[in-house]
Amino acid sequence: MDLLLLTTIIAAALVVFIAGWLRVDLVGLMVLSALALTGLVTPQEALAGFSSPAVVTVWAMFILSAGLTRTGVADQLGRPLQRFAKGSEAVLIIALMAAASLLSALINTVTVAAILLPATMELARRSGRPPARLLMPMALGCLLGGPFTGISTPPNILATDALRNAGLAPFALLDFTPITGAIVVAGIVFVVLLGRHMLPRHQPGKSSTVQHGSSPGASYEMETHIFSIRIPPDSPLDGRTLADSRIGSALYLTVVALQRKGALMLAPRATDVLQAGDTIIVHGQPEQLQRFHGSQHLRVEPLHRLDTLFCERVVVAEGEIAKNSPLVGKTLSQSGLRREHRVQVLRVRTVESKTVQHPSHHSFIPGDRLLLQGEQDALNTLVDQGIVTNIAPLQAAPLKDLREDPTTGQGNDPDSDVHFLAVRVPEGSVLAGRDLMESRLGNVFGLTVVSILRDNTMVCMPASNEVVQAGDLLVLQGTDRDLELLSGLQELTIGEQSPELSRELESQQVTVTEVLLSPRTTLAGKNMAELMFRDQYGVNVLAVWRKGRAYRTGLQELPLQFGDALLVYGPRSSLEAIARNPDFLVLDQAAAQAPRLEKAPLAAVIMLSVVLSAIFGLLPIAIAALVGSTLMILLKCLSMDEAYRAIEWKVIFLIACMLPLGVAVENTGAAQMGAEALIAVIGDLGPRWVVAALFLVTVLGTQVIPTAALVVLMAPVALTTAETMAISPQLLMMTVAMSASSSFASPLSHPAHLLVMSPGGYRFVDYMKLGVPLTLLSMLLCVWLLPILFPV
Repeated sequence: MDLLLLTTIIAAALVVFIAGWLRVDLVGLMVLSALALTGLVTPQEALAGFSSPAVVTVWAMFILSAGLTRTGVADQLGRPLQRFAKGSEAVLIIALMAAASLLSALINTVTVAAILLPATMELARRSGRPPARLLMPMALGCLLGGPFTGISTPPNILATDALRNAGLAPFALLDFTPITGAIVVAGIVFVVLLGRHMLPRHQPGKSSTVQHGSSPGASYEMETHIFSIRIPPDSPLDGRTLADSRIGSALYLTVVALQRKGALMLAPRATDVLQAGDTIIVHGQPEQLQRFHGSQHLRVEPLHRLDTLFCERVVVAEGEIAKNSPLVGKTLSQSGLRREHRVQVLRVRTVESKTVQHPSHHSFIPGDRLLLQGEQDALNTLVDQGIVTNIAPLQAAPLKDLREDPTTGQGNDPDSDVHFLAVRVPEGSVLAGRDLMESRLGNVFGLTVVSILRDNTMVCMPASNEVVQAGDLLVLQGTDRDLELLSGLQELTIGEQSPELSRELESQQVTVTEVLLSPRTTLAGKNMAELMFRDQYGVNVLAVWRKGRAYRTGLQELPLQFGDALLVYGPRSSLEAIARNPDFLVLDQAAAQAPRLEKAPLAAVIMLSVVLSAIFGLLPIAIAALVGSTLMILLKCLSMDEAYRAIEWKVIFLIACMLPLGVAVENTGAAQMGAEALIAVIGDLGPRWVVAALFLVTVLGTQVIPTAALVVLMAPVALTTAETMAISPQLLMMTVAMSASSSFASPLSHPAHLLVMSPGGYRFVDYMKLGVPLTLLSMLLCVWLLPILFPV
């Protein structure tokens, strides 16, 4: 009856595992409950799994892996791979698989795959190869190297624990290394010589791109709005900072990365200096750049007497804001001086005679003095309406030295002299039919459209809503530097525009995430320009989601509203500060976590100490891992909450709940029956055939059954077979452990395979092409080497 009950429980569990109707940890709890209720195990045996050294070791290793990741150690280990970008495909695959295998010896396999995924995408981009050529070899490298040590994978830990519980000599930490090393070397050789010819050569399709991850940028279609711009030789932008280039403010583009001589700088600062040959990766709409490209949309023409005509009609005067002026409390953009009165403000000085550096953000107060430019009638109107008082025209050189040094008040900049430039709007220009505000020729360039010559009629100081028409001749006013800037922006052309670009924009230091305005926000009604959002919060706003629509242009002037969601990009340290700000809610708290780089040496020393103590037998593996994880938290490599989140509780519960199943298999005689069946079929053929049969049964089971549950199920059979045939129990337990880790042939067999499936655009059959021969190769090596390493 006991055997019938056990068979029923195992069969039911296998059906649910294969069908995927319930979570695997819930199935484990159901198995544990059934074993306890039917009396197949005692209450003490049923609960013993939760105090098992194997379980303690597994969850402690999760914390240790998280400590290495949180402090940036793991990320630093993956960076040297970029040196191989210029090598051949064979060299790239060898470097990737070797790095993934070695990292998997110390860090959880899925964590290694997640760390190396961005680095592999960058390698694919730099080498000009489809990601599908590199991602699967990287994932296979993680799986091949997983069993390197006795603490690197749950199957190894469980196999060691099974030997210990049976009163046999357990595996030492490095007992797994020789066979794993042989499998890794053979696997790399196979993939380089044969396997890479079976890899697909296609770029991932559109559907796979959309499925890749669940990044916040997906709903904003961020990938379709990322493109690159190259700074040509002898460009006027060479030597200018990003802020001075006005690529962002003039073109509605956000600079998200800067590539120089093969090195990628994410989230560059406004003070970073551009160089000829740089590639700038931006987010925005390409047509914003196309409006100014070449002479297609703006054609420079001689001034003739246009500047003289303009100066004859327009005067420059200084006026004071009266106490009762309607301008008091308003900013320049709110004043309507240009829009309603056709008057341009050239400079703002305070009562203390200090020049305002950012007049567009300055709220006017009584006593402020404005340097105004406009026709005499317009200036008179300002006085009549009480907007300004005490207007005094400038007598000499009205356009000379108006741009003074705000700190000294001296016009000592050789490029500060104001000049005129005439540009024609030809037929077919994208500027035709748009108003001056949309043209972006205004203050963002430092250029002012001071007049429009249309059909021999001059419109002086046109309003911002004046619509530009084909054939118009625009007279621009600005400094030599501003005019050079316009010329530099006209030379820019769109380079690469690929979804792959967006996958390179995140790292441990920089990320993209979504931020909501909180219910307690005080920012509703204010725009980005007023808030000086980039300067104050240290992140770029790429888009604003409002009422089911993403807004990407004009964000500086867009007033924020309750319910707005902001797609922001910048350093994680800045996002940490935003997360503490009551005005915002950061949706992805994990994104707002900057790596604790200063703790990296401590984390590395702790992990090395755990490994060395286990190698030299100074402490049991479970105790060494437990002490190491405690030190990670005490020394603030990660917090207690982060440690809890790092533990894969699903795996822990599955292992703890399934361990009593092994006891029940032993107690009911099922292990004896399984061993007898195995011996009856291949016992007479010798130990190598037993190893082959055990490997084959276990590796087939890994395609549908969680490896932890499978090791627990197969361990009693292996131990009983070893006892019956009088062969080494270590030989058969090593076979079970290695076969459980040889889950190469299906994307469902391991999370590392699933992680690369979408970005690589892989199909199920792609895994089988490489996975089946690699599994057979691993089996042949085990059958050949294990009886030598663990003599019968």
